[in-house]
Amino acid sequence: MNRGIEAMGSGNHSEALEAFDSIVRAAPGFAEGWNKRATLYWLLGEHEASVRDIERTLALEPRHFGALSGLAMIRQEQGQVFDALDALERIARIHPHMPQLDEWMEDLSGGLAEAT
Repeated sequence: MNRGIEAMGSGNHSEALEAFDSIVRAAPGFAEGWNKRATLYWLLGEHEASVRDIERTLALEPRHFGALSGLAMIRQEQGQVFDALDALERIARIHPHMPQLDEWMEDLSGGLAEAT
């Protein structure tokens, strides 16, 4: 895991992907392995691959607010505001004092009001 995190942090994405692939193959029940690979896919702009790994993370650990936050960011980037808000509402139930959560939800809700 550390090798993947260090590689990702230094921009060596191919080494990071190799490390995270190895982790999810060796320990498919380890939610954080899937989450780290989802983060890497997001950095690479591979949003659907990231969402697949986020969904796997959440299947293993439904209260993983980092994965939910990633899902909200991707859905917001894709213009899927309702899905982004759904993820943020799930975070609010798990970690209601997450920094900037209220502002993020207000920004998304305001965007909905402007669109209607």
